[in-house]
Amino acid sequence: MGLTDIKKIAEMMYRDFWYQVHLTLGQHPSLYYALFARRFPFNHMRVTPNTQVCIEGFPRSANSYAVVAFNLANPQISIAHHLHVPAQILEAVQQNIPTVLVIRHPRECVASFMVFQRSERPAPYLKAYIRFHQALLPVMERVVVADFNQVVTNINVVIEALNSKFNTRFQFVENLPEQKERIFSRLEAINRQFFKGDQLKSMKPDEHRRQLKIALQDRIEAHRLFPEALALYMKFRKYSSLNILKNFT
Repeated sequence: MGLTDIKKIAEMMYRDFWYQVHLTLGQHPSLYYALFARRFPFNHMRVTPNTQVCIEGFPRSANSYAVVAFNLANPQISIAHHLHVPAQILEAVQQNIPTVLVIRHPRECVASFMVFQRSERPAPYLKAYIRFHQALLPVMERVVVADFNQVVTNINVVIEALNSKFNTRFQFVENLPEQKERIFSRLEAINRQFFKGDQLKSMKPDEHRRQLKIALQDRIEAHRLFPEALALYMKFRKYSSLNILKNFT
C-alpha cells in the first residue's frame, strides 16, 4: 500500500468520524444549535421563531428536491431544511411548526451517501441512519412522513398532506410535469454553489453515480446493521401520513 492509498483511507476515516460527531450533536437541539447551527450558512437553515415549515431527512433522501419544489410554489414561506439531524425536527415539533420527514430505503440512501462522502465503509452510515430514525420515533405521529418516491413523483401529495395535517394553506406546484426540469436546474445551481459542481454530490440523477451506488449495495445489505435500518424504514413507511391521501392527484 502506497502513501497515496494511506492518505485516501485516512481522509475517508476522517470524514466518517466527523459525520458521527455531527450526528451525535444533532440528537440534542440545544447543544446542536449552540455549537453548530449558529455558523453560516446553517444559521439560515435552522428552525427559528419565524420558521413556517420544516423539511428534513437523512442525507440523500430527496431533501433538496422537496425543498426546491416546495419553494417554487411557496416562495414567501420560511423553510427550515438541510441540517440532516434529528434536532431540527425535534425543535420544529416542539414549536408546533408543520414538518415533513423525508425517508428513503436504507440500501439506496446509504449507498448514495457513501458515494457523496467518498467512503467505502457501510458501518458508519448504517449506524447513523439507525440513530437518526430512532431519535425521531417518539415524534413520528406529529410530522408528515414522506417517502422518497412520493416526493420525486408528486410533491403536491406531500403539500396536501401538510395542509391536511396542520390545517395550512400551502400552495401546490402548478403544471408539475413541466416544472421538473426547472427544479433540476435549480438543484444543479445549488451543487455548483456549494460543491463546485462535484458530480458525486449532485442532487440530479446521474448514470455514473448510479453505477457507483449499485456497486455498494450488496455490501450494505450484507452488513449486520442493515436489518435494523430496514426495520426502521419499514416502520416509518407504514406509518406515512401520505397513506391516507393515495387518491390525491
